[in-house]
Amino acid sequence: MLKRIDHVGVIVDDLDQAKSFLSSVGLRFDRDLVIPGRLRAAFYACGDTQVEVIEIDEPTERAQRLGDSTARIEHVAFEVDSLSTTLAALRGLGVQTTTADPMAVGANLNYWTRPETCDGVQYQLIEKGAATSPPAG
Repeated sequence: MLKRIDHVGVIVDDLDQAKSFLSSVGLRFDRDLVIPGRLRAAFYACGDTQVEVIEIDEPTERAQRLGDSTARIEHVAFEVDSLSTTLAALRGLGVQTTTADPMAVGANLNYWTRPETCDGVQYQLIEKGAATSPPAG
């Protein structure tokens, strides 16, 4: 059902400081992600897994997701072969997602679980390449 850990998401209060630290400990910068008005993030490779550091721009969301901390692990992301198959199995265990439909981020489709249905941990499920569809023939 779960192929591998894709990344671990860490909410931080200062993205530039987090990027500087991860670079200084030898992690390789992979890419930035910006959702205008909402968040800025950076991905760093550690073997075949990544660390995503995220700074929330919107004040209410920032307070909700970061609280009074300077940083906290927010989610663990798993790559899956099929979101629909994985979700069917997880729903059988009582797991709920934050949205009814998957969210496209680049070429990937994603669901995030509701932490309260997963023993307090939020998981991101990623089906790589599923957000792009081949042209009609």
